[in-house]
Amino acid sequence: MKFFTDHYFQIGQAHIGKGQPCQDHALSRSGGQVACAIVSDGCSTGGNTDAGARIITFGTLQAIRDHAKASGGELGTAPISIGARQQQLIGISRPLLGLESNDLYATCAYVYLGQKGGLFHVQGDGVIACKYWDGAIVMRRYDWDNNTPFYPSYEGGDIPSFVKAHGGDPAALRLTESTVVRNAAGEYSEAATTRYTIEQGIAGLSLEIPFDQLSQIEFLAVFSDGVTQIENVDWRHAVASFLDFKSKAGEFAKRRMISGIKEMQKLGKGPLDDISYAVVRLEADAAETEKTS
Repeated sequence: MKFFTDHYFQIGQAHIGKGQPCQDHALSRSGGQVACAIVSDGCSTGGNTDAGARIITFGTLQAIRDHAKASGGELGTAPISIGARQQQLIGISRPLLGLESNDLYATCAYVYLGQKGGLFHVQGDGVIACKYWDGAIVMRRYDWDNNTPFYPSYEGGDIPSFVKAHGGDPAALRLTESTVVRNAAGEYSEAATTRYTIEQGIAGLSLEIPFDQLSQIEFLAVFSDGVTQIENVDWRHAVASFLDFKSKAGEFAKRRMISGIKEMQKLGKGPLDDISYAVVRLEADAAETEKTS
């Protein structure tokens, strides 16, 4: 497979009105046998989480690079080893930059692909989506109760306080996954929901992308929860719109989100919260296609 990536993030109306910076960030990279796409969403009531979100995305990107280099793109232990390296990089960066703990209050979601498969991993909230060549889209939305998501930086010592904020029982169900399928005709299924414990949410939720599905997939994307907060626009429609690429060349994701937001602003204020997404486009290698044809 050949991988192509792009990403984009934009400030929301709530932060424009308050004179605050955009607290979302996104990154994506492709090269050789692997690709990744990452988003992070800083907490509005945290500290300098615009800086924190960038530390999370860059730290996660470097952790994925390190994993790919060490494993050759074999994803077997990816969430565990990437998470450990991510924590190490966060731990090093914060004191070096003179930041406080609440400056790193930011979620993280990423997709990581190799030649033998891939995975999504969610630390906090947001939306992940997979668009198939036939036009069907499977999208999954993650929401913590009371809008109180887990942040990777809590691993530095804030986990007991986080568990207490959710009632004190690590086995309590506090995280909801809502799965919706949009078929090739544009019709949506009823949402199927799954509940996860605090403990599972802290570990991060992973979704495997098997090797035998790669040839059926055209786009894989991760979104911050800003995609669920666009005035007068259903989150499902927003996801589908941002994956409706008119052109697949160059900055394809950036162009699509800018254009999509302009369309949505005709219906309301557009994104109320900051919004970000990062996308991997898959394309069968011509030589491999010729071999199997």
